[in-house]
Amino acid sequence: MRQGATDVPTRSAILGRWRTWIIRSPLLLLAPALLWICLFFLIPLGLMVWQSLAEKGIAPYLQVFSTPLYLRVFATTLKICTITTMACLLLGYPIAHALTASGPTLRALLLPLVVLPYWLDYIVRSYSWLILLGRRGLANNLLVGLGVIDAPLKLLYNLFSVSIGMVQILLPLMILTLFGAMLRIDRTLLDAASIHGASRWNAFRTVFFPLSLPGVYGACLLVFVTSLGFYITPALLGGPEQTMISQSIMILASELLDWPAASAAGVLLLAISLALVILYNRLFSLDRVWGNAQ
Repeated sequence: MRQGATDVPTRSAILGRWRTWIIRSPLLLLAPALLWICLFFLIPLGLMVWQSLAEKGIAPYLQVFSTPLYLRVFATTLKICTITTMACLLLGYPIAHALTASGPTLRALLLPLVVLPYWLDYIVRSYSWLILLGRRGLANNLLVGLGVIDAPLKLLYNLFSVSIGMVQILLPLMILTLFGAMLRIDRTLLDAASIHGASRWNAFRTVFFPLSLPGVYGACLLVFVTSLGFYITPALLGGPEQTMISQSIMILASELLDWPAASAAGVLLLAISLALVILYNRLFSLDRVWGNAQ
């Protein structure tokens, strides 16, 4: 009996030490995520870099840099992503602010409306704009019926249709990111500004808006980087002049079977994204985005 009695605490102590080691080991807790990143990001990325250099060396990169078509596609991609990000910010900031200022009941009613588009696949959402903006679509029929225009407008296969399609898909991401950042702002600071004589507009302009800027920086970064890889929406709603780099990569890989050039274009897109993040960090400091403002 004494032997059994001494074994029980020993086993408990061993189990306790193992439990403590597991809880305190960051690498073990991060192991599933690290494994996922290695298998589905780092290894494919390494294969893409190797494929871009294995057959022709740096020739595919020189081909991309020396071809005006690819340079124009890169410029078009950056232009569309910038327009999309700015439009999402202008539309999403007032909505996020209204969600923050509203009461719990109204917020519970409005938040589902924000995330409702995520319930539909983005291909379906992009295709719906073909029906709305077509030559005989709902928008043109309504304008012609009201007598605003005499002939249908060309609303599809241009910069407008691509931008509106991408904004509709990325707007919830902008709103939710801004909403999370604005919730961390202490609302009593606005009350303090009002007590000292500031109007609601001045309190917003001098107190709330500066405190929300880290959230603005983070939301714009997320939306811009996400929009860089869009393929379906510009392919459905855009014309030849709105071709984005992801479409060019797809054509190089699937139609022209030029895998080195496609891999080189993908590596350059990644390099541009990383360069933008580094520049963004230098200008706005990502530490502030993640809430480490001093």
